[in-house]
Amino acid sequence: MSFDVFIERPKGDSATQVRLLVSDSSPLLGYLQIVHGRWNKNKKMLERGAFNELIATQLRILRSLQLATPDVHLASLPIGSWSLRFTFTLAKPWMSKDDDPFYVNESVNPVRKDKVFKVPVMSAASWKGLLRWTAMRVRLALKKDRLEREDFARERFRQAMLFGDEKGEEPGQAKHFAAYLDGLNQDAALPYRKLVKEYFGLSAESKEMPHHSGRLTFYPTFFDLIDVEVINPHSRKTKAGTNPIYLECVPAGSKGTFSLLYAPCDLIGKPENEVNTQAKEDLRLVAEGVSAVMLTYGFSAKRTSGFGTAQDQIENAGVRTRANVRGWPLTRLSRVSGEVNNVHF
Repeated sequence: MSFDVFIERPKGDSATQVRLLVSDSSPLLGYLQIVHGRWNKNKKMLERGAFNELIATQLRILRSLQLATPDVHLASLPIGSWSLRFTFTLAKPWMSKDDDPFYVNESVNPVRKDKVFKVPVMSAASWKGLLRWTAMRVRLALKKDRLEREDFARERFRQAMLFGDEKGEEPGQAKHFAAYLDGLNQDAALPYRKLVKEYFGLSAESKEMPHHSGRLTFYPTFFDLIDVEVINPHSRKTKAGTNPIYLECVPAGSKGTFSLLYAPCDLIGKPENEVNTQAKEDLRLVAEGVSAVMLTYGFSAKRTSGFGTAQDQIENAGVRTRANVRGWPLTRLSRVSGEVNNVHF
């Protein structure tokens, strides 16, 4: 895609320029030059859009404020705490949907950006939801016919301790995610709820389930590039394109950092060996889920069409514990499940 006509842009930074284009009579060409870039005839190359210059500047500010990759002091956290962090490269474009009600044109779908810094971002809540769904898919849904009732209940309880109480767990009737898990193994639903109530000191007759946030804390991922994908629907009669739809995305080759923290506050006061054993088992579960969501299932809108997967090679990757704040290195996403076995607490 190339745009040879130069459009004089509004004044201000690139994010402001894009917003001001809402009032323009023909905003799309100016928008595409700012975000996608324009063809340089002399150099015979596509120059990246100015929005990427803004992103680079804002990322430097985020890093200086330790907001892009927060520094966690594990020594001040409970025994068994650990953190996982790595920088990945997108193998396929990443897409999302921003909630900006006024954006250039109805034919443009804006990618989600941080409200203040205007950098493409995947929220911590999105990471938590996707990793929870992946862990459920890999360890419960795909194994439902092979797990006994008690094993299914224990695995479901373990995931609840990691990610927090299930959405739709209401007195009288489960809905949404909780109802789906009940349907996978109806015989295990009652034993699971009994395990949760006993763990939090509630009577088995209690109708309400306890609310808890889980042991995992996720952090947002900021991406370093932005671009545009185009979908051009064709008429079934004329076979010609109608109105192209522009989808903002983070392109393949972009980098982002994944970070999460494990703090088993509910295990405070229990024997250290027991806590460390539980932390090691939870680390294996998380590593398995992270590998699957990054390489197989994807973490983007339209992920069922292959969008939002990462390359196997990772950088600055490691698991830090209270015993080793320098961390144990990780090399590839496909090896994460095995490499975390080297971690000691």
